[in-house]
Formats: sequence, C-alpha cells, structure tokens
Amino acid sequence: MAGLNVGQALACPSRSGKRDRLKPVLHFFVAALFATSAFAWGGAPDWLKQIARAPLPTYPADTRGVALLDETVTTVSASGEVRTLHRRAYKILSTAGRDLAYVAVHFDSETKLTAFRAWAFTAKGEEYQVKERDAVEAAAFDGELYADNRMKVLRIPAAEPGNVVGFEFEQLERPYGLQDVWRFQDDIPVLRARYAVSLPEGWKHEERWFNAAANDPQGSGNQLAWELHDVAALKDEPGMPALAAIAGRMAINFIPPADALQGKTHRTWNDVARWYNALAASRRAPSPLLQAKAKELTAAQTTQIDRIRALASFAQRDVRYVAIEIGIGGWQPHLAADIFANRYGDCKDKVTVLGTMLREIGVDSFYVLINTSRGTVDRDFATHQAFNHAIIAIRLSKDAPAKGLHATLDHPKLGKLLLFDPTSMNTPFGVLPPYLQETRALLVSDDGGELIEIPAHPPEASQLARNATLKLDTTGKVEGDVREVRTGAIATDYRNALQEKNEAERKQMVERALAYHLTQYELRDLAIENLDDVSKDLVITYKLVAPSYAKRASGMLLVRPRILGRKAEGIVDLKDRKVGYETQGPVLEVDDVTMNVPAGLAADELPPPQKLATPVVSYASESKFEGSVLHYRREYRVHRFAVSLEGLPELNATFSKILADERSSAVLVAK
Repeated sequence: MAGLNVGQALACPSRSGKRDRLKPVLHFFVAALFATSAFAWGGAPDWLKQIARAPLPTYPADTRGVALLDETVTTVSASGEVRTLHRRAYKILSTAGRDLAYVAVHFDSETKLTAFRAWAFTAKGEEYQVKERDAVEAAAFDGELYADNRMKVLRIPAAEPGNVVGFEFEQLERPYGLQDVWRFQDDIPVLRARYAVSLPEGWKHEERWFNAAANDPQGSGNQLAWELHDVAALKDEPGMPALAAIAGRMAINFIPPADALQGKTHRTWNDVARWYNALAASRRAPSPLLQAKAKELTAAQTTQIDRIRALASFAQRDVRYVAIEIGIGGWQPHLAADIFANRYGDCKDKVTVLGTMLREIGVDSFYVLINTSRGTVDRDFATHQAFNHAIIAIRLSKDAPAKGLHATLDHPKLGKLLLFDPTSMNTPFGVLPPYLQETRALLVSDDGGELIEIPAHPPEASQLARNATLKLDTTGKVEGDVREVRTGAIATDYRNALQEKNEAERKQMVERALAYHLTQYELRDLAIENLDDVSKDLVITYKLVAPSYAKRASGMLLVRPRILGRKAEGIVDLKDRKVGYETQGPVLEVDDVTMNVPAGLAADELPPPQKLATPVVSYASESKFEGSVLHYRREYRVHRFAVSLEGLPELNATFSKILADERSSAVLVAK
C-alpha cells in the first residue's frame, strides 16, 4: 500500500495474541474503489512529468517497482502546529507492483488532511488524475468500537508495468510531541529520497540516524534538507525481523525556546514517561463498586500473589476488549470507574482498572508502554510514537514465590516487578506473550520513568511434553496412546487456534499435524482438557494408528523412533541474505516414546545419540532397546529470539544435524 501515513496509538493486540494494529484494513472496500473512482484526463504536474521521463538504473527481474521520488517537506509553526507535504512517485516494473497505485492517508481530530491528489503517467504519454473526492473513507484500524482515526484511500488508474503513478497530500497536525521520523527505506528501491524542514526563528533541532550512515543536511539555520539517492530495497527474507526494526530512518526533534510549549519536547525517555503519567495518573480513581469487587475477589485468598492473581484474572477475562479512541483517547485511558462499570476497554484501560483494583489491596503497579514488534524501540531516540501497546508492572513483596513467575525483573528502586499483559486472553499469569519478550519498554512511574530491557523467558516457561506409548506389530503397524501437555506460550498459541474451531475442525487440526509426519494414520478418541482454563496446562490425548509405519528391507524391520514432531525450524537460505533471523522464541520440547516390538526381534542398529549445544539452540536425543521395548527420548531447547547474520551458519549446521537425527531409523532383526 503506497503512501501509508498512519498515526500511532496504544491500539493493542487482539484478544488472541499479536496483531499489527497499524496495518489498515483495506480489502473489504477495494472493490468499492473500482466502482466509485472517476478518473479525469490530464493534469499531471511538472515534477511528476520530469521524473517520469528520467532514465532508470537496471534492477533485478523480481523488483515490482521503484520509488522515483519520496519527498517530505515539514513546516513547524511557533505555536507547535506542523504542516507536512508528502510527494511520492513510483514506476511500476511488474504486475506485482500494481498495489503501489493504492494510496492511504490518515487524518483525525488532531490531523487535518488539507490536500490529496494523484496522477498516472503512462508509457504512451497518457495522463490521468484523481482527486480527494474520488477517495473512499474508512476506519484506519480494525477491532475498535469507535475511533476518530480515519483514512482516505485513492486508487490511481493505469497501474500497469512501465507506467508511473504519483501523488501528493498535505496534512496539518497538532502533535503531542515535537518530533518526526523520516523513513526513507522500504521493500522497493528508492531513486531519490528527500526530507526538508522549516523551523521558526529561535528554534533548534537534533537528529538521530538508524540503520544508515548519517547524512549532512543542505541549507543552514532553520531551513534544512537531507537528500539520499539510490536507497537499496529491503528484500523480504524468511524469519527476518520486523521491517521497522531494520529499515533506514532519521529521527528528528524540533526544539523550541526554553519557555515555549512545555511538555511537548520529548528529548529523553523520562520526558515521555512524565507526559504519559500526566495523562494516566488521574484515571485510577476508584468507585465504591470497584472497591467492593476488589474486596470480594480477594477475600478468600491468603497470600499476596494469590490476591494479585485473582484481580489479574478479572481484568484479563471479565473486561472485554473494546476500544473507544477519540483524539487524546488514543493515549489517555478512560476512568477506572467507567471501565469497571462498562466491563470493557482497550489495553491501557485494562491496565488502568487492574492497577486501581491492586491499589485497593495495597499493591503498587505501573504502566508499561511497549511495542508488539520486536526491535522497533530505539534507546537513542525517545518518542511516545515508539509504542502501540500497554501492559502493567506489579510490585511484588520480597518474599513472593518465584515458581511459575517468569515475567519478573528486579528494579534497583522499585524492587521485584511482575509484568502482565491483561489484553492477551490466553496467556497464563506470570508469563508474557513471545512478542513482548527480548525487547525494550518504557516503565512509567509517578516521578518519571525509564526505558527497560525485558529479557526472553527461559525455555522452561513454554513447554511441550509429548508422551507416546505404542505397540509395533510384524506388519509394521504402530498404534497406541499419545498425550501432549502444553504450557506457556505454546499452550497460548494452540488454545487460540482451537477456540476458534468446532469439534470437527479441532480434530482436523490435529490430523493435519499428524499428516506432516506420517503418510498413513488414523486418529481416534481425541480429547482436549483445560481448553478455557489458562491457569492449567493444555492437555490433548488421542489414540494413533499408523499402518505400514515400519518398513521391511532384506529381512530387517526399519523403524524411525521419532514418530511425531519436527523440531528444527528449517535451513535458512544464506545466499544474498542481508539481515538476521528471529526464531519462534524460547521453548522446551520433550518427546518420550515407548514402543513395544514383537517378541523375537532384537536391535541390530540404533541411531547414535546426539548432543548439540549452541547459544541459540540445544538438542539431545537417545535411543535404547531393552527387552522387547524401544525407548526414544529427546529434548529441544531454543534459548533466544534474535540471531545475527553472522550466527546463521552455526544455526543452519545445528538444524541440519537435528533434521538428520529425526530421519534416522532403528534396525530390528530376528534374534
């Protein structure tokens, strides 16, 4: 989607887990654009005509398009208003580049869209024009009950290979912070990128560059411009970090005179925290009904952690996720009394009502602002725009039990803090969803705040234990009972998927997993325990029948001890790879298989034991034959998310050895 300019807010993930709430929901009205847009002939401006005729470098055959121009001109007024003109032009190089002709621009009560127009310039010299009146308007985000953040979308005509499309729009904004981010790198090459700023007399600026070398500006004083040429595209690579975490960008602070526009200069993380605390602190006033409910929920609990757990469960399960975000409401929570009375709210509302109830039992808590895309919060540039989600940090007593509370950290001033996400409906108390681990977040306290590092949980926080008791007959058929126990994030993901399905669909889901490992199988007596109780392990049991599982060859019976479950994520193609890799996150997966074999057979050869240990992945497996029983056990651990580009060869080598071990067979022969 070309031209996307979406205002950030604490829009939160969905109830079922991570979701990119900053991605506009456009599919449902693309057809309407085709039906309603009225294209006019002519009107392409000179700036577009000039660049449309300019020669291009040679690009790889799979390049869908090139940005001929990406220009932003920002004018800051003494009152703090910001007027921004955006101009972009693309040359479409393949049919895959047709999406560059869809332009989405946001506006809300604080951001006015003052001009919006677009053009097409064909290889035959034809010109088309569309204007703001041809746009379709819709909500900028999905999932909210109401928000004033809207967007207008234009479809530019003649979006065919060889043609040029261009657009410009102007916005007038009253920002909450005097700063901007110039994102000049995308998934297509950029021929020319330009950012210009005009500041009032007496103002200054400071800039930070990320994932790119700093570039000196043109001009002087308060009229400055930066320009880049031939910015390389970021190629889509399997397992790559979020695009926003690795793309080149420049962040800039607009600095007014010392006494002007107090509270709008967010130059440090403490500035951002103070700004947010001023918005949120007054929202935690309790009502008598809220106080009574907090007392009721904790009356039977004898320990602090059990009282906290009871209130956390209420905020997580009984306060529905519904967002009403108007103006500053995208950042400021609603009143705790209203949230409690209505029993709904978004992420910051859930944190607010939980924090208010915790205060009633004498427990302090703090807002934590975070981003659901790892690596997008830069330590060297403080901005509220870095965040799209809110969770809570709960101060625990020194003697609070550590068992099961993996989402804790020790703060030098505030003591032991437990992080909890009440928006994630199926994430157990004491752990964080994977997309909130190994990342940075802003801890907001009454006297300011600071950026904190949230580590990855240990593998033990997210486990899959699979036990299979099987019987092998002389035809090679294997049958028996399988029990799978999931905890932590593994349980959360599986619960999310299962809850959306009926009984027949749940069986099909398990069968598809079996089909990945077995050519022939039959699933019987499927049972699922604790599907809706996140405080307990998710348990799945079933009977498995796999005809012709073991193969006969030259009087031998070949049987693969690893009957289910593939551990390695897959070999990463390193050819031309430019960026690192993200695993699925820390896990501990254990397979324990007991297979009774027919009397009269003995093990002639067993797969050799494996023991692998790297900073990212550990793996151990062993096969034993005792009496008439083949035993197989293996443990697979992932220790962290991020893997550098330099670390990928070692990861590939480890995955290769694991895959080879998974394919290995035991050889059984007659005694």
